[in-house]
Amino acid sequence: MDYRIKEIIAKADQHLSEPLSIPELAASINLSVSHFQRLFKKELGTSPVKYINDRRLQKARQFLETTHLRVKEIRRQVGATSEAHFQRDFKRKFGETPGNYRKNYPNDGNGQQTAQMDSKKFLFSDGQPFTISHHYEIL
Repeated sequence: MDYRIKEIIAKADQHLSEPLSIPELAASINLSVSHFQRLFKKELGTSPVKYINDRRLQKARQFLETTHLRVKEIRRQVGATSEAHFQRDFKRKFGETPGNYRKNYPNDGNGQQTAQMDSKKFLFSDGQPFTISHHYEIL
């Protein structure tokens, strides 16, 4: 990978909570915006904006899995300025809102999943639903 793109990736990862401007990133490696965007896409197969947004969403997911921070604080820590866009983008990437993701990924605040219930839904022969639940511990 081009050393300049590696430099931008490291910078973006270190400063996710801050606004990251494409012109400033390009200037930091002495490239024009258009050249920077072409090189970035060539090296990573995605645009710089999409890469940064994806990294922010991945970091948010990691916070949801490993901390008890409120979703609003997580959004701030990953540099997402719009609550609506953050919710929408998180749901597009992971299939559920951040709040629901956390409910479905209970943790002890140290990155360890806690006990969960596994439920299976069935129908009686007369069409009436019933559920069987199984409690298990994640070791």
